[in-house]
Formats: sequence, structure tokens, C-alpha cells
Amino acid sequence: MTKTIRGSCLCGGIRFEIVGKVGPAGQCHCSKCRKVSGTDGNAVFYAPAAGFRWLAGEELIERFTVPDGKGWASHFCRRCGSPTPLGDANGKFFFVPAGLLDDDPGFRGYTAHIFAASKAPWVCIADSAPQYEAGFDSARIDGA
Repeated sequence: MTKTIRGSCLCGGIRFEIVGKVGPAGQCHCSKCRKVSGTDGNAVFYAPAAGFRWLAGEELIERFTVPDGKGWASHFCRRCGSPTPLGDANGKFFFVPAGLLDDDPGFRGYTAHIFAASKAPWVCIADSAPQYEAGFDSARIDGA
């Protein structure tokens, strides 16, 4: 049996579902993710585009491109401000904010922390997930 996971924004206007396996969750600590989430980072996971489907509200999605952000943009619901899933440039997968999920995706904890070098000074990463100074291609902060 194939698992279906549903998600939605705060007002419920945007709804989506993911059928099949999803990637593990990671936490991004870059300044942009902190600003867009209003918290210490952004918990996201990957979902294959083939298993992702908008159920409602795709027309409510707004895009904000950060000036001088090298193409970085946030997508959000224009009614409630919730971040929304974002497709990659090649149309192969979606980055999905984990907090939007209405169903249990099955993963527990984070697989990695990225951009840990720019985490907020008040944040203490207390789990054992690997920490990457920048993206996944950078060396671990602890030198391992």
C-alpha cells in the first residue's frame, strides 16, 4: 500500500498531497530561512514531483524574490502568510516545509543541519545530526 501524506497552509486555502516515499527532514539555519519562518530555521524535506499534487489553492501562492539574494525566493500563501512547497528548477522534486504536514510522514528527527555556521547566536543544536557549515557539500563543523 502506498502512503499518502497531506498538508495545508494555516488558513487551509492551499492544500496538497504527496503519494509515496518522501526524503528525510533537514533543518536549514541560514538567515533567509530564519526570516521566512520567524524561528531558528526551516525544517524541510524533499518530495518527488511525480508524487506531489496540489489539491487546492495553487492560485493563492505568492512569490517574493529577495533583492540581491542571487535568485533566492520565498513562496507563501497570500491569505495567511504560511510558506508553501517549492518545486526545484528541473521539475524533479519539491522542497516541502515540514510544518505544513497534516499527516505523519514517518521520519523522526533531522538528518542534517545545513548553514549551521550562520545559525542564530541563541540557538544550541542539541541533537546528533551532522552539521554542515554551508550546504550539504561543505565540511562538517565538528571536523569529522
